Amino acid sequence: MSTMQHYTYVIIGGGIAGTTAAETIRKHDSEGKIAIVSDEPHVCYSRVLLSKPGWVLGEQPFENVWLKSDEWYEENDIHLFKGLTATALDTDQKHITLSDDDALAYDKLLLATGAHNRMWNIPGADKKGIHYLRTVDDAKGINEIARGEPKKVVMVGSACVSFEIMEILHEQGHHITEVMREKYFFEPQLSDLGVAPIEKTLEDKGIEIIRETEVVEVLGGDSVEGVRLKNGRELPCDVILPFIGVEIPVEWLKQAGIATHKGIYSNQHLETNVPNIWTAGDTTECWDIMLGETVIMGNWMSARLQGEVAGNNMSTDERTTFEQVSFHTSHGFGYQIGWTGDVRTLPDRTIVHIPVEDEVQDHCRILVRHGRIIGGTTVNRPDLMSTITKLIKAKVDVSDKLKGLRDGSVDIKSIL
Repeated sequence: MSTMQHYTYVIIGGGIAGTTAAETIRKHDSEGKIAIVSDEPHVCYSRVLLSKPGWVLGEQPFENVWLKSDEWYEENDIHLFKGLTATALDTDQKHITLSDDDALAYDKLLLATGAHNRMWNIPGADKKGIHYLRTVDDAKGINEIARGEPKKVVMVGSACVSFEIMEILHEQGHHITEVMREKYFFEPQLSDLGVAPIEKTLEDKGIEIIRETEVVEVLGGDSVEGVRLKNGRELPCDVILPFIGVEIPVEWLKQAGIATHKGIYSNQHLETNVPNIWTAGDTTECWDIMLGETVIMGNWMSARLQGEVAGNNMSTDERTTFEQVSFHTSHGFGYQIGWTGDVRTLPDRTIVHIPVEDEVQDHCRILVRHGRIIGGTTVNRPDLMSTITKLIKAKVDVSDKLKGLRDGSVDIKSIL
């Protein structure tokens, strides 16, 4: 028989956004009852560490991954429901049903459910030797591979985590083959020009890159023995890492009347369209007042800050605005790659390549819309990434400087 418990604040999602929100709420409200519902059986941990060499290879203690302890939740009087998912939301009655059929009543609700691995649905995708990387439990399997005897590894997908794990495995002597749907690594977040030296480095190190195709079948018995590609080619392998992106589960919220698109719509205060319901983290498609559009940030720093803003707005009379130019970086094979702002190459954007001293190894481009810089990508130029981020924040009109930026007669740093 199901039971109903009442909390002042219910937070769905136990990651950095939800946990930071709870921590912020408790600073402002020492009495209100707080519940966090997490679909993982763990306390809050650092997803950022999961693809970093020191932790993957055991050079840092495994325990470094934990950001909170069971005692922290007890000391702050925060009830953590572990290993449960929210399955239904009733916004009229203000209660949420959990996967064990119990329900939680709330006064205020935060949706911070995050993104989940996009699962493979091809024949053979259930064999042993296939490893994802989203949770700390996923990471344990990859850690064992990295530290074990050299294996033949097929990596699927061409984003940041693939790049970072690829370097770790290569350095440990594993044989890597990269399979991607895209024309080049990091497409479309980087240009082919910016990626060319990176791909050359990978290939010089013996990593084969197979572009514009996909795996259609996993071969073998109970365990992985190889893959078959769309073009019929077969690749023998012992391990497959399908890093094929993430999904944001919003269907159950849409049924409850929450406005969604790719994520959960919110305004700049992280309020959804339903009173007393906020959202934060990778789930959130919020109105960005600097870019003048809705965006999904999808990175650790933004999730933490959104959790702080949402927690503040839930527990005080303030309506703090979420203001941050989203940025993230990836490191590997001697390259430092940066993205800031909105880097989607949509039809309404002008792309400007900024001349750099080392045209072989370094790269920089900006994206301009209605005369304003809204995004930028850099390779080995963190100083330019910082400059671009400041220009996005300042909403500087550069429409009369585009020619000079292209030919190098205008130094982008001087615009500040």
